[in-house]
Amino acid sequence: MSEQASPLRVFCQATPIIPAIRKVELVDQAAAAHGKIVYLLTGDPENCESMIQRILRADKLPIVNLDLLNGFSRDRYAVNYLKRVGARGIISTHLDPLRHALSIGLYAVQRTFLLDSGAMDTITNQLKNSRVDALEVLPALVAPKIVDRVRSISPDLPVVGGGLIQTLKEVEELLAQGLSAVSSSNPQMWIR
Repeated sequence: MSEQASPLRVFCQATPIIPAIRKVELVDQAAAAHGKIVYLLTGDPENCESMIQRILRADKLPIVNLDLLNGFSRDRYAVNYLKRVGARGIISTHLDPLRHALSIGLYAVQRTFLLDSGAMDTITNQLKNSRVDALEVLPALVAPKIVDRVRSISPDLPVVGGGLIQTLKEVEELLAQGLSAVSSSNPQMWIR
């Protein structure tokens, strides 16, 4: 676990619903939402810095999904650029950029798709052998199935559920089942 893991857990507790921006025009709305974290799931070299700066001005942590940006490779140069323009962390399904992010002081959020028991075994083994600051599991509705395994490996690791959340009742149920937070690209969910 990195030195930043405890602060990220605290930020997740303060942000039960993490705004996940898929459209540039929603940056300000996401930045105005409750909590301390904003996920950036869109962007390119021409607009990424501006969006990150707008999130920072709202006193939020911009955490950028490197895998979903246009015009970026998933390498150390992209991670270095994101840090230089103000990102506070990255999300990726790939361990190499996450390791580099940790080495330069960024939060590292590993994203995984929990499709079957094989995927659950794979992520469990990865968590045993690699440090990350949080785990994001998609789809959110199956994320509770891995919480006990994650807690047995790293009791303080935040587990965030993402994808296919449609109601605030689902959010409440997921949080009650042990998730640290959920991420949602639906602006109507950001009001909580």
